Amino acid sequence: MSMQKAGKNQCIVISGESGAGKTESTKLIMQYLAAINKSSSNLITEQILEANPVLESFGNAKTIRNDNSSRFGKYIEVYFTNGSITGAKTTDYLLEKSRIAHQAPGERNYHIFYEMIEGMSEGEKAKYGLRHASNYRYLNQVCIWDYN
Repeated sequence: MSMQKAGKNQCIVISGESGAGKTESTKLIMQYLAAINKSSSNLITEQILEANPVLESFGNAKTIRNDNSSRFGKYIEVYFTNGSITGAKTTDYLLEKSRIAHQAPGERNYHIFYEMIEGMSEGEKAKYGLRHASNYRYLNQVCIWDYN
């Protein structure tokens, strides 16, 4: 029975081992919800979908098993009114705070640190007193500076 017909909240739990595809499964479910959205405007749906890469930058890191491993958990609530998406709320929590100060051999810190430094112009780096990732102990413990 569909959520709309039942008139009750629904829940989907995605779990699994590292590299099992939890992040990709979540993306597919969110894309499906966006596709069945009955709203005449897709603005809210687009904002919800576009928020995920930002969250991933702050919570994903390169590990030995996965180049884009989620190091955090998240709980996503999508709000509907009469079949139209009207909003969403994402609650996230870091599971691996120790990664900020130390990474295992072959692993990296969270993506955001590398993306921010690589994405800034030399002028922006100078303005904020930033340098190349290789200058920071927290980012160069494993000598993998390139974001790609």
